[in-house]
Amino acid sequence: MSTRELAYSIFDRLTDEQIEGFVLMFKNSVPAEDVPNGETRAVLDDVRNGRNMSRNFTSVKELMEDLNADD
Repeated sequence: MSTRELAYSIFDRLTDEQIEGFVLMFKNSVPAEDVPNGETRAVLDDVRNGRNMSRNFTSVKELMEDLNADD
C-alpha cells in the first residue's frame, strides 16, 4: 500500500470532528488554487455517492450521438 493509499484509508475512518481539526491544522499549508471550490466539492461528493450521474454508454459513437442530440 502506498503512502497516499494509507493516508486515504486513515482519513476515511476519521470523524467529522477529527477532519475539522485536520483542516484547521493544515489549511494554510495548501495553496488556495489547489483547494476545490464549493461547486467542485459538491460534484465530487455526487460522484463518490453515485448521484446525478449521466447514463452509461457502450461506445463512443453512442456517447457522441447523445451529446449531439437536440434536447
